[in-house]
Amino acid sequence: MASLSDKIDTPDEKTVLDKAETALGAAEQIIDALLNISKLEGDGPSFDIRPVALREIFDPLRDEMDLLAAQKGLSLRIVDSSQVVDSDPAYLRRIVQNLLTNAIRYTETGRVVVGARRNGDSARIEVWDTGPGIAEEDQNRIFEEFHRLDAKASNNDGLGLGLAIVERACARLGHPLGLWSEPGRGSCFMLNVAIARRFDPVRPAKARSASATALRASGLIMLLVENDPQLRRAMSILIENWGVSVIESEEAESALQLMEDLEITPDALLLDYQLGDGASGTELFEELTRRLGRLPCAIVMAERSVKLRHETKRLGV
Repeated sequence: MASLSDKIDTPDEKTVLDKAETALGAAEQIIDALLNISKLEGDGPSFDIRPVALREIFDPLRDEMDLLAAQKGLSLRIVDSSQVVDSDPAYLRRIVQNLLTNAIRYTETGRVVVGARRNGDSARIEVWDTGPGIAEEDQNRIFEEFHRLDAKASNNDGLGLGLAIVERACARLGHPLGLWSEPGRGSCFMLNVAIARRFDPVRPAKARSASATALRASGLIMLLVENDPQLRRAMSILIENWGVSVIESEEAESALQLMEDLEITPDALLLDYQLGDGASGTELFEELTRRLGRLPCAIVMAERSVKLRHETKRLGV
């Protein structure tokens, strides 16, 4: 889809492509949400509980949600917090993100405010809005799957799964979830997260930008290793449209042989994690690093395990 968008000029064709991309995006969202609910209702995911500075959660969400709120003419304020809590950072971010997205989606005028208050040995994260409010008889039903109070909302206005994920994730993490709401005045969703007793602050690494604009006409060479031929070709077309030359391979052994035969060092690596029966993408990265030195690398993966997250973090990819 992304490759095609660069080649289409007529408004009618662009409209069709935009609708197709929207449909794919909606399908991806619902699969992702159902996968999360399935994990939370089964034996449960392996949580990565550790001290988390709330600013690490709030700051990226402020950057992400400012535009969404501005498009609706809403005022968004995310209050800085120095609190450090014990939680799984990925799930805590997802919880706050879902609550914030929900608040913006159903608020037509006014503002949305996010902040944290000290509440004994815990921090109470609160998401306030000036939306329509929720009647008392509906306040339990909103946490059910596919339940939306706004019957007129389209599929693009949410799938009715966000609060279901919030409720289950909070229950599994032991973060009590509360709700205050009054029709015509607005709502406040709140969760209590235990404050961390010990925290060694880590200076965040500077974000690295690798936008398509920066890559255009750059003369760079990228090694792409992907065992799905259709996906490999689609990715190659997209990257080549940015002015980057692509060297393709389908698995680790042939990629290593290709680098040896060509006697060149690529500028960057894009490696699928699951490469069939041979070495994985991370194992290939380690071998390429031994042979060619450290290169910028991204790993493409569908696996969501904590073990793999730790592995990529250890490798710095």
